[in-house]
Amino acid sequence: MREHESLRKALAWLLEQEQITAERIAEALNHFDLSPLDEDFLRHYFAKYPREPQPDQIKNTQSDDFKGN
Repeated sequence: MREHESLRKALAWLLEQEQITAERIAEALNHFDLSPLDEDFLRHYFAKYPREPQPDQIKNTQSDDFKGN
């Protein structure tokens, strides 16, 4: 496998997740067999560049019970 290919796959997988948490990163570490250095990179990357919610992930907080008169 090419150098850092597992890290690229883990990063792509994490970016597909609805939320990126410490647990998701740990799951990626185990699944893609990443090194402690890769773990450090992922944790710093997502701390520095938090994901913005995508429009389809933003929940509507307006109550359906409220009806304006």
